[in-house]
Amino acid sequence: MPEERNKNLKYERISYESIGRILQTFIKRFEEFLILKGFPPEIESHISHFTLIDIIVRVDKRKAYYQCFHSMKINECKEAALYAYWILKLKPFTITDKSYLTNADACTINESFVIHFIGLILETTGRIKRPTVIKDSYRNFLEYSFRFRNFSIDSFIVLIESISTETLENDYPNLFDQT
Repeated sequence: MPEERNKNLKYERISYESIGRILQTFIKRFEEFLILKGFPPEIESHISHFTLIDIIVRVDKRKAYYQCFHSMKINECKEAALYAYWILKLKPFTITDKSYLTNADACTINESFVIHFIGLILETTGRIKRPTVIKDSYRNFLEYSFRFRNFSIDSFIVLIESISTETLENDYPNLFDQT
């Protein structure tokens, strides 16, 4: 009879309190994002809580995977990349306001939110300096890529981890406007 290897490896589910805290953070960040994006405060939108909870659990499982099989905790950039990847895949955010049905920004709300979210994380971790603002042409490139191109989860993590002020200034010197 074959040996039952690794039979005791079992994922310990993230607590409901942690899920609730992360869920509320995403809801708050999305509401802030809508205002920053120029949408009116009364715009009708929908956030699929079920989908966001699924995303939170998927990210937590991936964190457990890294801990179990690689004996490492993932950093903030990897974690943000995981959230961004699943937001792009599962699209939990929707603008439902009828007056925005043909608005391009409303159609790409998940992609735009991911760019905003990743920018926040890269800024708070010091990878991108505050005075540097990515030009609209690069944002449009990312938005298009996030919407129509395929990324594996690992390639997406590498992409996000590789973004920094220095790499973008060296590799793409015309992508930045100084404010």
